[in-house]
Order: sequence, then structure tokens, then C-alpha cells
Amino acid sequence: MIHTTNAPETLFRQAMEAPLTPDGEMDARQALQYAMNGLLARRELKRDPRLQNMLLACRLRLRTLQNIILCARQESDFILRPCELREYIADLCAASNTLLAPLGRQVRFEAPEEPMECLCAPRDIGWLALELICNSALHCPGEEIQVKLEPRGKKRARACVLTVECEGPLDLDALHVSGLRAGSGVAAMQRIAWLHRGALLWLEREGKSIAVLRIEGGRQEYRPYGDMPDDVELLSDPCSQVYIALAPAAGGV
Repeated sequence: MIHTTNAPETLFRQAMEAPLTPDGEMDARQALQYAMNGLLARRELKRDPRLQNMLLACRLRLRTLQNIILCARQESDFILRPCELREYIADLCAASNTLLAPLGRQVRFEAPEEPMECLCAPRDIGWLALELICNSALHCPGEEIQVKLEPRGKKRARACVLTVECEGPLDLDALHVSGLRAGSGVAAMQRIAWLHRGALLWLEREGKSIAVLRIEGGRQEYRPYGDMPDDVELLSDPCSQVYIALAPAAGGV
């Protein structure tokens, strides 16, 4: 049982002890959420490295849990919906750029002005994009991370192609090993692509590490799905997916 009136240190210890398994997902998320809320409420958080490290540990653990859950996702539990991806990915990139800019990194988004309609689970595709941005920030020395979203194919059978690239070498052997490890970020991204009936590929070209995701496009009669959070909402919520997914690169605050 989680006691919400406990000190942040106690809540943190409980969160670190909560098992990270699909069956225990809700308990682990609740424990981590309580611990993060307690830490974020501490006025001295900004100037106390110990509290910042605790917050970072919670975010990293929540990121691990998210990837474990994605790797275990079954096709029967996965529903693709019509979604206009352009604005959502643009907002994710803007929020990522704000978090990474103090570290000397820039996230630049490019896409045609036209709507980019796809059959997808938007939050999962957003998580995949953030994981790719995070990996570029961690493993590539280039200052600029380029994110592109573009249509491919004929108008009635278009696909959506997401590309993330950054200057620096690509270790394909390390990617392969990581993809075979259950619960890893690479395995989770591959699972998201597979559930979308898409293809996720990595390559190195002209000194750049490049990741490419291709998924089915939508039809003209499709409508945007739901209200997705914009960059302001993502940044104002310190527990949003941007802070969680980018935690290894952006740190605890």
C-alpha cells in the first residue's frame, strides 16, 4: 500500500521497490507518480542535487516501465485510429528542443504544410519519436537533431515516413543486441512499428545516423483523432511523456 502522506524519501524508496512488470503496471505507475509529485512539491528541488537525482531516477524507472509495457503489447489489445500526425510531432519536437537547448542540442522539425493523416496510435508513435530523439542526443555528437515527417506514394495510398537523423556514427551491432533484449528502448520501438504494420530501419549515410519509420497513411475522409497535448501542455506537466522519454538526455529537472 502506498501512503501519500509519507515523506518524499519514503515514497521514493517504495517507488524504487515496485516491480516493473506488465501485471504490476498500475501499482508501479502509482508509486512512481506519488514519489515524483512529492519531489516536485519540494521548494528546494531546484538547488538540491540529491532531490534532482531522485526525480531523475523516478523518470528513468517510469521510462523503463513504459518500454516493458510496449514490448509486451499484444496485437489484440492494439487499436489503430485515424490521426493527423503533423501538428502533434511538431509539438513534441518543440518541447524536446526546449528541454535539450540548455545542453547545446537543437531539435529541428520539417514537414510539408499539408495535413499528414495516418492510421496510428498517436501516443505510441509520439513515444517512438521521442525515443529516437533521445538516442540521437545520447549517442550522436551532432548539435542538430533533424526530425522529418513526409508523405510517400500516391495520394490514395500514401504512407507517412518519419525520419530522425543526427551527425555521428551508428553502431548497428549495439542496436541489434539491444533489440534482442526484452524491455529495451530499441525493442519497444520495434514493437510499436510492428503493431503499426510498419517498418523501422536504421542506417548510416554521409556521416549521419538515421532512423526511418514508415507506416500506412490515411484516407481523405479521416478526421483528426482526439485532442493531443501541445508543446506548452507537455512542458507544463513535469510528468509528461517528454520529460520521461528524454530523461536520460535531459536530466531530472
